[in-house]
Amino acid sequence: MNDDDMLAAMRSSLTSIKDSLAGVHMDQPPEAITARARARRLRRGLSGVGAGSLALAIGLALAVSGGPPAARVVHVNLDAWSVNTTPAGVVDVTIRELKDAAQLRRALADAGVPAVLTFGKVCTATSGDLPQLPQVLHKEKGDGGVFLTIDPAAMPAGSELVIGVVATGSERGLAAGFGLIKDGSPLACHAPHILPGGVKAGTR
Repeated sequence: MNDDDMLAAMRSSLTSIKDSLAGVHMDQPPEAITARARARRLRRGLSGVGAGSLALAIGLALAVSGGPPAARVVHVNLDAWSVNTTPAGVVDVTIRELKDAAQLRRALADAGVPAVLTFGKVCTATSGDLPQLPQVLHKEKGDGGVFLTIDPAAMPAGSELVIGVVATGSERGLAAGFGLIKDGSPLACHAPHILPGGVKAGTR
């Protein structure tokens, strides 16, 4: 087969394909199809922008709210002390010995309770306590230790709980003093005087 024969065969094949497409018609002009595709792309882009804006708005709302740091469920039980989050969201704290103060402070922070914790001395804010202390901390009755219930949700934003625990040298074992201060407030710390019966001045 020479080149002329090959060209003739190709023309015949293309003519057949053209004849087979004679009944196919486009209902819409190409411009309409292109415009629809552009509109679809624009809608998808705006949808993505809307979702991003919503996420940004939620993030800003959380940042502006200034609530307490997110707390975890904590269960730390040592011989010296225990920190346990209850199903109600409050934190039960038991202090039996004056040991591992730094570790106890970290456990409280993990449970959502920023605290200034001292063993052997009691600290008070020179500018006075915040008035929400009774809603934040309750001292429970118990022998030989300090038993506390703390509500992290009641702590104002930017506040810290002050806990000072001292040994009484009596049957009571330990006594504690408390305060609620603005984060970074100056403190005055001292070893409380032991009164008859083992009760410390300035503690409860």
